[in-house]
Amino acid sequence: ALMYIIILIGIILCVELLRKRSEVYLVDYACMNYTEEAKTSVEVLLYFMKGLESVSTKDLMFQTKVFLKSGLGEEAYVPRETLQYGRHVPEQASLNQVQLLVVGAVDKLLRKARITPNLIDILIVNSGLFNPTPSLSSRLVEHFKMREDIKSFHLSGMGCSASLISIDLAKKIFESRNRANGRRPRYALIVSTELLQQLYDGNDRSMMVTNCLFRSAGNAILLSNNPKDKPRCKMQLTHLLRVNIASDDEAHNVVTVKEDEEGVLGAKLHPNLINVATKAIRINMTKLAPKVLPLGELLKVGVNKLKRRLLKMNHVKAYVPNFKLSFDHFCIHPGSKAVIEGVGKSLALNDYDIEPSLMGLHRFGNTSCCGIWYELAYIEAKKRLKVGDKVWQIGLGSGFKCNSAVWTVLRTLDEPILEDNPWHDCIHRYPVHGDLSNLPHVIRALQLVLE
Repeated sequence: ALMYIIILIGIILCVELLRKRSEVYLVDYACMNYTEEAKTSVEVLLYFMKGLESVSTKDLMFQTKVFLKSGLGEEAYVPRETLQYGRHVPEQASLNQVQLLVVGAVDKLLRKARITPNLIDILIVNSGLFNPTPSLSSRLVEHFKMREDIKSFHLSGMGCSASLISIDLAKKIFESRNRANGRRPRYALIVSTELLQQLYDGNDRSMMVTNCLFRSAGNAILLSNNPKDKPRCKMQLTHLLRVNIASDDEAHNVVTVKEDEEGVLGAKLHPNLINVATKAIRINMTKLAPKVLPLGELLKVGVNKLKRRLLKMNHVKAYVPNFKLSFDHFCIHPGSKAVIEGVGKSLALNDYDIEPSLMGLHRFGNTSCCGIWYELAYIEAKKRLKVGDKVWQIGLGSGFKCNSAVWTVLRTLDEPILEDNPWHDCIHRYPVHGDLSNLPHVIRALQLVLE
């Protein structure tokens, strides 16, 4: 009997050890605003595009219609160099964006978290299109004089869900020991950015859409796996689940960066993007549900599948579980108004639930892998994050990928809004009620086009 007790205690200790090894805490995060002059309304965008020789009046009319439906407001950031040079933006202009959005985000975060660069054990940078040599991660190591033994990574081409991929990578490294010094890493710095390098001025309309959606942004987050940091951390990672359906040819090709028939480089968005995204989300939801939903909801799902599949009751509709029983806040990738509303509909969310995502899109645009953090900053600025709340971040990206991160709020975040929150100067104007189509601005833009 004593032996069985010892074995049981050993098993419990092993389980506890594994549990502790998987703990990941969000110490803090920072999102950058670009300069005031980079705020780009549809009028400003079309003014510069009208000056490009290869852009016709019909092309401008089409992009105006896309902007009308996009859900973007009049203040999302496009660097003036990008507008000025079109497809021929000098590399130095992109490096200027790096200095402001990437270096600036890290500098802001280190000050917020009150730690020095030499304490960072892991550095992961993800950038969709701009990938210089030396890499952005090397540039940060050089700028902040980080340690020589830092584990440094630069991820490229991972699309709009790269931030959650980076968190998963950091989590895996946290769980491994550093053989050189016999200790596990403590701090991981993850930096995400979307840098607009060019405007698409070709003739492929599926590639023109990106001019109306994507905007520049940068954010940084600091993770810790040390329980001693828990009292000062904002949230704890509860679940992280990744789905990649690239084995499906349609999904693989639904978002691509390529040259058009005239040799003009741009990002091509296939018309079937929403359907592919829905499929990826459905698979992710199916895998995540058993980990987060109450037993009652799981039973309802099981009974529904029994009726539809085994009993062949075709008139019975598929049951959509109530994820609001498990989550208090939702951060949906701000791909477009249609994407956000589509995800919201598939999850049976109401206007309040998708408000942070719609407002993040309206104020900052589609900021790729950064978007879900600007949305979290919105929720925090509204002082909605209470201790024990669950936050579900949903990242969607080319490949096609759907990644989920579930966070538990560790302390009520109701401090006064400071300048380090990207919404500090405009949160009083949000949410924007009514039509988000910006019709008055679009009408003025059309007048500009037709002059």
